[in-house]
Amino acid sequence: MKFTTGFLLGVATGTLYGLLTAKKTGPDRQQAIAGYVDDVTGATDAVATAVTRLGKAATALQATIHTTLEPNVAAIEDAVTDFGFQTEAHTQALEEHLTTIADTLEKAVPDADAAGQI
Repeated sequence: MKFTTGFLLGVATGTLYGLLTAKKTGPDRQQAIAGYVDDVTGATDAVATAVTRLGKAATALQATIHTTLEPNVAAIEDAVTDFGFQTEAHTQALEEHLTTIADTLEKAVPDADAAGQI
């Protein structure tokens, strides 16, 4: 609220200063003021339109997220769970093979390990 008050006070002060120091006649000054007011009105309308469009876009994005993202997250979670279930046996078999390989290496080279060569 303070920004708006300061902004409006600055606009009023600037306008008053411009009116008092300008070397224009009455009709010229009126025409300049009318042009300025029209420009400000147009800019205000453009900002209002942009804010409305932004609000509509945010609403559409929220609806899209709700209708597409949420169901897909559930499907992805189901796929990951299914993948884990399907690969569990293979993972255990790989772990067993790695353990067997490590045990075999320890038995095959017991002196190198004791001597710090591995």
